[in-house]
Amino acid sequence: MLAAILSVFICRVTHGQTVPKPYEPTWQSLEKHTGVPEWIRDAKFGIYCHWGVYAVPAYNNEHYIQHMHNEADYAKLGTHKRHVAIYGPLTKFGYHDFIPMFKGERFNADEWAELFQKGGARFAGPVAEHHDGFSMWASKLTPFNAKEMGPHRDVVGELAVAIRKRNMKFFTSLHHELNYTNVKLKPGWAGADPKYAKLYGSPMKKEEWDKMWMDKCNELVDNYHPDIIYHDAWLEQVPVKNIQTYLAHYFNEAAARKQDVIVTYKGEDIPKGIGMEDHENTNPDRIIETPWLCDYSIGTGFSFSWGYTDGMEIRTAEDIVRKIVEVVSKNGQLLLNLSPKADGTFPEDQKQVVYKIGRWMWSFGESVYDTRPFSVYGEKTADGKQIYYTRKGKTVYAIAMEWPGAGKSLSLKEITPASLGGRLKAVNVLGLKNLEPCTTRLTDTGLTITIPPKTRTPSDIAAYVFRIETE
Repeated sequence: MLAAILSVFICRVTHGQTVPKPYEPTWQSLEKHTGVPEWIRDAKFGIYCHWGVYAVPAYNNEHYIQHMHNEADYAKLGTHKRHVAIYGPLTKFGYHDFIPMFKGERFNADEWAELFQKGGARFAGPVAEHHDGFSMWASKLTPFNAKEMGPHRDVVGELAVAIRKRNMKFFTSLHHELNYTNVKLKPGWAGADPKYAKLYGSPMKKEEWDKMWMDKCNELVDNYHPDIIYHDAWLEQVPVKNIQTYLAHYFNEAAARKQDVIVTYKGEDIPKGIGMEDHENTNPDRIIETPWLCDYSIGTGFSFSWGYTDGMEIRTAEDIVRKIVEVVSKNGQLLLNLSPKADGTFPEDQKQVVYKIGRWMWSFGESVYDTRPFSVYGEKTADGKQIYYTRKGKTVYAIAMEWPGAGKSLSLKEITPASLGGRLKAVNVLGLKNLEPCTTRLTDTGLTITIPPKTRTPSDIAAYVFRIETE
């Protein structure tokens, strides 16, 4: 069967006729696919969630399955010692014993999708499977899935419906390439029983696991048709032919549905041009010509986690909005990760952050959505204030991280007649009350914007947008 899939010419039978598929499982053929379609360059902002069995122990981070088996416990914040003290030795209690506790009894796909929409996201979805081997969809390939165990819900399927119902693009992520080498089980440990092999990735023959990796990717494509599939690092652990076969299937299915899909990757996991490169929790220091993705977690602090943990520290809405602006100014798109609890609800502090992000995005999002980079991503003013730039048609947006102050002037060296490419028409500050028109002075050395002295000083806005219109 695999030989047929890998044949030089792949065909589809439709109405009794053989119709060629556009993509073959070779890098040369796959490079014909549009790596970054325009819709995500317009969307700019998405939200996804790390939700899985690891939310039950809710300690350290989402790599709990690995850390609980690390008896040396080096730099793992005491996960193994804590696990043994609370749940018992690894001979008696394995990671699989958390699955019945992962009930997700309050999970509501519509409530999740509504939160994403209120936050200003234009694409959204769940982690479909993390390194722990537990599939969050109704899989026929493994019994360790959210429909057969734990919540007994097709989490991916329900979210696909709820998200698309709100006109957002549907996102999923796959991290299971690390599953085969993630945990080294010792004889006698509870997880070493062969009946748990498809969860732990061991004991399995590598060829069997490789096929399961590819089949899971294809099953996700066939059942849910994601608009984006994000892949974590370590794809080098999967045979190249398996990756190529899956990508050809994904792209061919999308082509048949007239769907512009995206696959993301890290580093050099797949050749450039086939998908969109991801920069995890960081971003380049310049404009990158090829559009890229930054996935950014709401979790932060010493015990950094993408999944929910008790007492986790989270970022502020101001931090996240400013990261969105910075990323977009450099030709990126930002994907924010949230961390739901085991019962399927979001902690109140995370919800409040999302609401605040949404208030900014719905109010000032014209400076983010549908924009493209300006000639430079930004500059620092003479007094050290950071400014980022975006552009939409004849409008340039200067987004200030700090409020200059009523009656004060803002000098922008990068805004000149040459960089604008047209005559200056007007400069307005978005969203502020009692604002008279700004006075401006444009020369070859820059643009000076003077804010009227009676302007009401804002106090709760993450970033301030100056709309610079040209004729």
